[in-house]
Amino acid sequence: MLTVLLIGIGVVLTALLGFLLIGRGTVTENVEYGVTFSRPYAEELGLDAEAALIATLDDLGVRRFRIPAYWSELETSRDIWNFRALDRQIDLIERRGGTIILAIGEKAPRWPECWTPDWWKDLPRDEQKERTLLYIETIMTRYRDRKAVVAWQIENEAHFAYGECPTIDRSFFEEEVARARSVDPSRPITTTDSGELSLWISYGKNIDALGVSTYRVVRSPVIGVWRYWFIPPFSYARKAALVRPWGPKTVYVSEFQMEPWNATPLQETPIEDQFETFDIQQMRANLRFAERMGLSPIDFWGVEWWYWMKETQNQPEFWKEMKSFLDTKKADAL
Repeated sequence: MLTVLLIGIGVVLTALLGFLLIGRGTVTENVEYGVTFSRPYAEELGLDAEAALIATLDDLGVRRFRIPAYWSELETSRDIWNFRALDRQIDLIERRGGTIILAIGEKAPRWPECWTPDWWKDLPRDEQKERTLLYIETIMTRYRDRKAVVAWQIENEAHFAYGECPTIDRSFFEEEVARARSVDPSRPITTTDSGELSLWISYGKNIDALGVSTYRVVRSPVIGVWRYWFIPPFSYARKAALVRPWGPKTVYVSEFQMEPWNATPLQETPIEDQFETFDIQQMRANLRFAERMGLSPIDFWGVEWWYWMKETQNQPEFWKEMKSFLDTKKADAL
């Protein structure tokens, strides 16, 4: 019986791997492409963040955005809020007919992943949770009447252990989602997970859509540069089909790598070292990969870096490559 069981498990696993990894990807029609834009990251690179956002809107022609509502910047002192910068970003996008997924939570896109105020960190965990729920309610109440805001992202990779912060327990994540739905029952609730290192089922059907990351070349402190060469583009859509009975019906790409992965801040890293994980050839390969994934929308990660390379490093080819790609896709859709 044990032998039969082991053979059966082997057959199932072989079939599963074959389904995920064997096949041929074709170009997906009518994919919607967007970007994540992080004002603090743009400023970390020494950029004028507003100029970078305007260039993304007016030169690249991007109309789909994920914008993090960084708590540590909005409520630096308890009960004292400053919405000026976030208001400005939403205004700029809304005036041009763009759309925004507004990301809210203790964890938010970009290192160090946790974006909680300093005053919050010394509170007991129960009180921290109460303040987190109040923060979610405050942000959603302020922006729920904005036309550009089309969805809310609650937390960023909440159950994935990465960054300088703990993972968020599932019961509290469910509380966050429940609070969000009570404040705005009309808009979809999304969250995110690792595209390569997660099964995508930890959130169950508690959310309306799941955004997954896609990384092609990363740097590991143990093995150095690591390439996900063995994962074909169509595997993400097939994995989405497999998990749909236990998870959200909609899976999209919330973070597709389009910048280097380095252990040190990019502005402090020699360009030749950055190119070990991402150069213009890798960008072109990633774009070919993205258009064959069978998922939509796809939000690219790294627009601030393309702009930095163009404005400060005299290397505009990344910006030009993305502009050409997006212009071509818009023309094809007409």
